[in-house]
Amino acid sequence: MEKNKNIPTFKTPKNYFETFEERLFVKMAEENFPKSTGFKIPKQYFENFDARILKEISSSEKPKKVIPLFPRKYFGYAAAIAASLVIGFTLFNTKNNTSTLDSLQLAAIDTYIEEGNLNLDLYDVTSYIENEDIANIDLDAKYFTDSSLKEYLFEIIDTETLIDE
Repeated sequence: MEKNKNIPTFKTPKNYFETFEERLFVKMAEENFPKSTGFKIPKQYFENFDARILKEISSSEKPKKVIPLFPRKYFGYAAAIAASLVIGFTLFNTKNNTSTLDSLQLAAIDTYIEEGNLNLDLYDVTSYIENEDIANIDLDAKYFTDSSLKEYLFEIIDTETLIDE
């Protein structure tokens, strides 16, 4: 038994591997592939092919209905909702009840008048003051200290005007 151990028992015929590929493809073609192509082209199909294509294209040139991605009516709805939200926030946001005149700073009003944007003379100002307002003025009350009044006058009025008067 030991002598026959390394002797191969399988043998191949002569030229088996040289012609294997050719025989395999022939066998596959005979078994799996159909004998005919299965497609038939009508007679003179390619002679009038261009004319038929142009005829179909010209007949199908009807305008197609385009459906927009975002219809316009939705933009109107969105605008109405946004407007109602803005109005709602402004009406119901009553945390700041200060009027616009109260919120103005006195310095801003003073600057506005000094720049000459308010063209009122003494007669215009007195026309707005009523007799009751003049009677209610307390002349004895001191709204400013003497030192602050002097400082204000020296800052505003130039020295030449003080010397002339």
